[in-house]
Amino acid sequence: MIKKSHPAFSLIEVVFVLVILGVVASISSSIIVQVYENLITQRAMYKVTTKTELVSNQIVNRLTYRIQGTSVAKDSSKTGFVEDTDWIMLKNIPKYDNNFTTIEWIGYDNDSFSASETPGWSGVTDYSTANRFSVTTPASQLSKTANIMNNLSNGKVTMSDNSHAAAILFSQKTNYYIEDTEYNPSCMGLIDPSKTACIFRVTNNEDTNLTFVDNKPIIISERYKLAWSAYALVPIDEDPVGDGLYNLYLYYNYQPWNGERYTSGIKKRMATNISVFKFTENGGVIQFKLCASENIGQKYNISTCKEKAIIR
Repeated sequence: MIKKSHPAFSLIEVVFVLVILGVVASISSSIIVQVYENLITQRAMYKVTTKTELVSNQIVNRLTYRIQGTSVAKDSSKTGFVEDTDWIMLKNIPKYDNNFTTIEWIGYDNDSFSASETPGWSGVTDYSTANRFSVTTPASQLSKTANIMNNLSNGKVTMSDNSHAAAILFSQKTNYYIEDTEYNPSCMGLIDPSKTACIFRVTNNEDTNLTFVDNKPIIISERYKLAWSAYALVPIDEDPVGDGLYNLYLYYNYQPWNGERYTSGIKKRMATNISVFKFTENGGVIQFKLCASENIGQKYNISTCKEKAIIR
């Protein structure tokens, strides 16, 4: 029996097939590389966008409970006593300023205020019976307030000890606390811890009565706010490389009215690789811009920004 022979591939055909396979492999590898690069970029963008959104929301939540008139911008390089040139009111920050990058404020005690249907402190005084030694605050449960403050401050604010008292700020329509002296961070311990003329320390001896610790001249209004802590957002450059990025820290659980600076408080890192943190205030509304970066390899970064306004 005669077997039929099959023609073999010619050299030209083999070369042509190899060329086609090479072209297909080259296209496929380019597509794979592009898909992988897009995946890395999208993952980095999602990560940095989520980070800036979460951090921005935390900042909004903190600043929402600030006491009006206590917000101040500071030179981040000055952590101790600051001179007059090292701090400024938020509303006066120059548009393109890069020096006043720390924001500090006193926040009122929303935790015990909203802990139950009946607030721990009502925020209202019996104006007719108030004097320079004590004030009655109807519908309050100050013992509950004292317990919550004590727990949140890790025992630093007890409201039963004059040296660890809480702070009270009265709401004045004219924003003056006595005669012609205006509420200002420089008289709240936020600038010089020894100067606290316009912030008043209080303790409680019953559920509806607050006693003033310091013998200060005081004008009492019908409304007030209690505070157990001040807060500070501080950018810190911890990278010796000098890439222009820094970490953003929150300081809390320190009491300027008890002589403490923010470095005495608890330090928590809010975010890393921050490139921009700017803020200003206009008509009582604080606006801030937060930008963060995420490295995607070598010296390439993905950046995103968030802008928020805190309206009270």
